[in-house]
Amino acid sequence: MKELIKETIKDLLLKISSRLFKHRRLTLSKTDADLIKVNLGCGLRCLPDWVNVDGSLVSLLNSRKYTLINKLLYRLAGSSAYYTFEAFNHILQSNMIYFQNLVNGIPLDDESADIVYSSHFLEHLTKDDGVSFLSECHRILKPGGLLRLLTPDLDIAFEQFKTRDSEAVLDQFFYTSPKFDFSAHKYLYNFPMLKNRLEAIGFKDIQKMAFQKGNCPDIDFLDIYPEYSICIECYK
Repeated sequence: MKELIKETIKDLLLKISSRLFKHRRLTLSKTDADLIKVNLGCGLRCLPDWVNVDGSLVSLLNSRKYTLINKLLYRLAGSSAYYTFEAFNHILQSNMIYFQNLVNGIPLDDESADIVYSSHFLEHLTKDDGVSFLSECHRILKPGGLLRLLTPDLDIAFEQFKTRDSEAVLDQFFYTSPKFDFSAHKYLYNFPMLKNRLEAIGFKDIQKMAFQKGNCPDIDFLDIYPEYSICIECYK
């Protein structure tokens, strides 16, 4: 019962915040030598010189100054299953993480970003929301700007389904969450599917890349899950 109450409160808080922040816009400043690099659906895998955006409770309530707030959040958000508190607190106090439910759009102006990166977020969106999200990525990129995407590869899922424990493969690729719908996988892709969608939106030079290889900066840190990811880079 206690866990159910906690999850209900978290869900309600995120729904209210999603509406309150629906039309927000981030004001960014930079020198002429800097690139505006945007990490969408970042979770806690973020870097100080990136604009980190996520729709989680952690991104909503984190504090860069007050350790006590982060200690309470650490327990409430369930991050103790993945991080020590010291690591968790260091991430929050070293990075600026902005809250936004990305189903509502990306909180940046047209043609304001040089690079957009998104790793293992697209699969958490429905088919139609995925198209809207990719269109938003195109909107905020400057002409010639780079998009790098990682998401579970449906072709790998089919191959593993033939050779591994089929239920384990289904649980990994087609994950459903009875507690928190945000965690569920709602749509999966292979390279031809994503290439067609990206081309229809207006992206160019769409290429399947190797893990942690490409023109996007910091992918030696940002890229995750090499065993089942498809990695794509393309340009506006």
